[in-house]
Amino acid sequence: MKDYRFQVNLGGMIEILSDHLYSSPDVYIRELLQNGVDAITGRNIWEKEAEKAQQAVEGTITLEIEEGSKLIFTDNGQGLTEEEIHQFLAIIGESSKRNPINGRIPTDFIGRFGIGLLSCFMVSDEIRMLTRSCKAKDAPLLEWHGRPDGTYTIRRLEPDEADTVDMSFGTRVILQAKPDRESYFTKKMIQKLITYYGLLLPFPVLVRANGKEEQINPVYLPWDGRNTNKQELLLFGQMMFEEQFLDCVLLRSEEGNVSGVAYILKYPVLPSAKSNHRIYLKNMLLTEKGDNLIPDWAVFTKCIINATDLRPTASREGFYVDEVLECARETIEDSLIEYIAGIAEDDRELFDAFFHIHRLTLMSLALATPKLFEILVDYCEFETTRGTQTGYALRSCGEPLIYAPTEAKYKQLSQLFFAQDKLLINVSYVHSLELLCRLGQVYGLEVHPVDDWSVEDLMQDLSPDDQDTCFVFQKVANRILKRWDCRAELKYFSPYNQPTFYLMDEKILLKRQIAASRSQADSMFFQMLDAFTAEIPNDTAAVLYFNYSNPLVKKLAAQEDEGDLKILVEILYVQALQIGGFTLHNNELGMLNRNILTLMERGLSDV
Repeated sequence: MKDYRFQVNLGGMIEILSDHLYSSPDVYIRELLQNGVDAITGRNIWEKEAEKAQQAVEGTITLEIEEGSKLIFTDNGQGLTEEEIHQFLAIIGESSKRNPINGRIPTDFIGRFGIGLLSCFMVSDEIRMLTRSCKAKDAPLLEWHGRPDGTYTIRRLEPDEADTVDMSFGTRVILQAKPDRESYFTKKMIQKLITYYGLLLPFPVLVRANGKEEQINPVYLPWDGRNTNKQELLLFGQMMFEEQFLDCVLLRSEEGNVSGVAYILKYPVLPSAKSNHRIYLKNMLLTEKGDNLIPDWAVFTKCIINATDLRPTASREGFYVDEVLECARETIEDSLIEYIAGIAEDDRELFDAFFHIHRLTLMSLALATPKLFEILVDYCEFETTRGTQTGYALRSCGEPLIYAPTEAKYKQLSQLFFAQDKLLINVSYVHSLELLCRLGQVYGLEVHPVDDWSVEDLMQDLSPDDQDTCFVFQKVANRILKRWDCRAELKYFSPYNQPTFYLMDEKILLKRQIAASRSQADSMFFQMLDAFTAEIPNDTAAVLYFNYSNPLVKKLAAQEDEGDLKILVEILYVQALQIGGFTLHNNELGMLNRNILTLMERGLSDV
């Protein structure tokens, strides 16, 4: 049986690279830089193994620009032999970086897949390359022409022609801009891309344009020095991200050989936000996304991280998820947790500023991270009838922690609790209920929602004599309020100037919401709403408490005219709804208006 060989359509391959693998044509600079660094690294490895050099080559990468038209990229790396050109440039996916040297496959290279140079076809219709291998003293200078149709040529430059080329060992790539790609060949754009992709490269990257030369990168990692200065790190982060930061955290992981800095943002972000990081592989920018390496909850950071031993994907725009990556991620997570715990203990001013800015995120983090709960919950703030209280104040108050589950419930009850200096907590805000319940679990505190028993515990029953006095009033008031699914109770409670207090359970609240929806619904929707209403027990009723400590209520209870009593009870009912923060229905507003007009007419008739 005959074996056949796969064929590769280079034009189709380039389309895949540009449309699916690479995120933008500007990655051609990244790929050139990467190849240059790997070539210098390869030369150092080869010369060391071959005992050709006592010390490492002082590698240099140069980009010479003809504004808007041409780029000449040069490195003094190992170069290529003619055999290597045929092997590594003509075969897609083949790479010299996977070849063993003296029986060992080097791990120092950034690239692995042998497709990087093809990215240049996204910006140029032709790739011209000059190269001379360091593996032979008299190695010829070779010229390679590659075209997007898959054809290429190779020729040896004659000695007199080679002498005119200022180049010893290494590789030079010459690109001419496509008609629609001139913007990628400007000095401004190329400097921007070098800074973006290659700022941390270990070899000088030089740009020549208009007769001037300047170095773009500092060729060192500012966090790798023994005496790392925080101010220096903050200035570096400011340069990288073009913004100032509150603080910074050193990050290190032996797994994956990962190091870097997490910068703390000076402004709040949503817990669901995605930060733009700078994640490097062997000093070359890999991605701005830290999805696999930085914890999801660390949205209050922007990180600069360099990894040496993590594996890149084929596009070199992310890492493969493996055990090494998971270990590195856990170490980074632990470092951030230790930082938060450390400043909480040692730098209260910084922690207060940090917590104030990122409160919502840190509240979420407290729930998700048991290690940090006891630290963070003490600083979490809760709205209460005693003003804003911290978690620490609540766990130290020595009282049951009674909470209102909704904003409406809290508004309804807060005045009553406040008047008697009783604690009521509003847990309608994000994470408040979960944090309060966890607080109770961790510290063994009594935590429960407010209920009728809790409310009536703040009230006093009437004396037997007052009960007799109010018997008729309560009977009439119950008859008046029945149409509103409400019953009357008379109690003593504070504040005395509040004549009534309206209390409903969740079933009555649901009834009110259905009634409000029904008034705006079409006929088809009526049936659905009526079905919901039918499932609510008819004996369910709200309570309108009349405060017998209030002078008005005492006068009202002595009222003998049932017509006047009806008007005043209905007005007090609506007023209690308004005080409780409930939306009035149309029929309740209509009733209020009628009663007010009646009282006005009576007042005018007496004038």
